[in-house]
Amino acid sequence: MTGRKTTGLQAFRKSRAYRTGVLARRLHLGLSALVDRRLHVDGLDLTRPQSLALMTLVEHPGLSNAELARRNAVSPQTMHQILSRLERDGLATRSPHPRLKRVQALAATPAAVQLVTRGSAAARAAIEEALSPLTPAEQDQLIALMERCTALLPAAGPPQLD
Repeated sequence: MTGRKTTGLQAFRKSRAYRTGVLARRLHLGLSALVDRRLHVDGLDLTRPQSLALMTLVEHPGLSNAELARRNAVSPQTMHQILSRLERDGLATRSPHPRLKRVQALAATPAAVQLVTRGSAAARAAIEEALSPLTPAEQDQLIALMERCTALLPAAGPPQLD
């Protein structure tokens, strides 16, 4: 009986499904590590959740904590902690919401906008370097194939391609 289980496992490990999953995860983790390293070298020491929150606030000022949490696929409590650190560091502000009495509107400060601008340029350079073995046409094909596959999956988290 053990032989059949092992044979099934070996077949799975050789399958396209397994290899695709492993390679997609390796690509994600590898690109994340490259971007984190590039950001650190450039003196941009923000966590990934802080970076995503700031990018969202730069593009969508005035969101509430709950809206920002939903857009970044974290709990409102987690987003509150992230925002507390960003406020402490002078990168985010809260003000009364224009329509909702008990809600605070969030915004990125000018320093945050500058940080996000520098960070996005550094991240882009790191990712472009990692994709350099592929031609531009192959990069476009890779993106199109990933978009087709992910379109069938449930929403799993940040960020959405707009």
